[in-house]
Amino acid sequence: MEVVDKIIVGKYVVTLDGLNRVIPRGAVAVRNGVIVDVGEYDDIRRRFRADEVIERLNHVIVPGLVDCHTHTQQYLLRSAITDEMLQLPPVWTKVLVPFENMMTPTLARLSAQASIVNMLRNGITYFIEAGAPYPDILAEEVARAGIKGVVTLATYNVLEDRSWSAEEVLRRAEKLYREWSGRSGVRVWMSIRQVMMASEDLVEGAIELARRLNTGLTLHLAEYQGEVDYTLARYGRRPLEYLLERGLGGIRTTVVAHGVFLSPREVECVRRFKLGICWCPTVDSWLMGIHWACLSDLSGAVVGIGSDGGAWNRLDLLHEVKVAKAIAKAVSNAIAYYKVGLDSQALLEMATGSRGLVTGERVGRLERGYSADLVVLDVKHVRNAPLHNPVDLVVNYVEGDSVSDVIVDGRFVVREGEVLTISEERVVEEILNREDEIRGILGELVRGLGFSTTVSTQCP
Repeated sequence: MEVVDKIIVGKYVVTLDGLNRVIPRGAVAVRNGVIVDVGEYDDIRRRFRADEVIERLNHVIVPGLVDCHTHTQQYLLRSAITDEMLQLPPVWTKVLVPFENMMTPTLARLSAQASIVNMLRNGITYFIEAGAPYPDILAEEVARAGIKGVVTLATYNVLEDRSWSAEEVLRRAEKLYREWSGRSGVRVWMSIRQVMMASEDLVEGAIELARRLNTGLTLHLAEYQGEVDYTLARYGRRPLEYLLERGLGGIRTTVVAHGVFLSPREVECVRRFKLGICWCPTVDSWLMGIHWACLSDLSGAVVGIGSDGGAWNRLDLLHEVKVAKAIAKAVSNAIAYYKVGLDSQALLEMATGSRGLVTGERVGRLERGYSADLVVLDVKHVRNAPLHNPVDLVVNYVEGDSVSDVIVDGRFVVREGEVLTISEERVVEEILNREDEIRGILGELVRGLGFSTTVSTQCP
């Protein structure tokens, strides 16, 4: 009988493996952070002896969730962005980036901790940071928390009417990679904050650096109509076309955040170069519009789900898939009176990183040889019962507050609803103690905007 570290037993195991098996009274055997086997519990019990057997007989076990686009150091903006602020063109140069630049290292650490606590509680085992102003602090918190995180530097050298050298920005990005890549769950990728915020030499340098270091690259792209006009006027190309001409298609793993305003030709390029697309259903709908993922045949496309960070929502991907499904069905009904739209299976695959294709790693499947990253969902609750179809239940009904346990690389980081690696109570207490400090930064920021943040119903 083969010895393993853990066997986790559930009412159902949703594998997302090559056969899309859903196993009643299923079990996952884990050794040294890797899945050894998945199958019916009686069979697993006959063939394996475990140091620990975790029985979750009223639970559904799914692969760990992957947030493929987030901003961990914008968390303290939560509830501060008003509806009127959303009208600012564009909101990132007026509010988001200035707020990041006004934060102290202490607030950046607190923001990262609060983000990670929320992600773990909601079953997120892997995230991709869009670009942190204090990436070393984020890397320290990733290593401490036991989550898998892609850490990136906020990589830009143009902001409003100011610009600075690309060389120093690229030097910092490479230094981050050299110091942190591969340490305690930390991955380091390159990033491009926005083509409107990066000179040509910075764009080309970031792409070349990712290629030379054989690492990934993430970037905001096609998220603003003015961005399309900008690249057409400046380079004679749409945003993705401009980047592909500068070598974007030759990188190991690329994740494009948003990508709402891609032309049909650019969408074909996404498929051809196997670029990952991160759809952020809530934020994309608020700020941009209907994502083409609702309208297109997604075969051949690598699409994941992102939160866009705690400034906007609860960092709950199980909620985001419900938003995505509602949007997709509204669109397919309006256009073709077709009520299927994106189905539950496709959306769960997106929320878990499209079977590892978004991250380029062996995550997102409960299958032999894959990382033992899994989420245990409590379905013995009136909001989740009865259970007829586990995949439909998870996508249509279950949200982050049903997460019971989270395991990353075979290790519990959440157990029976308690985050084990960060003190949630301490994080909340520190946020409350620093509310006046945070409000002071926000007040200074708002005064510089030149308009009232109070929504008025009266004509001026």
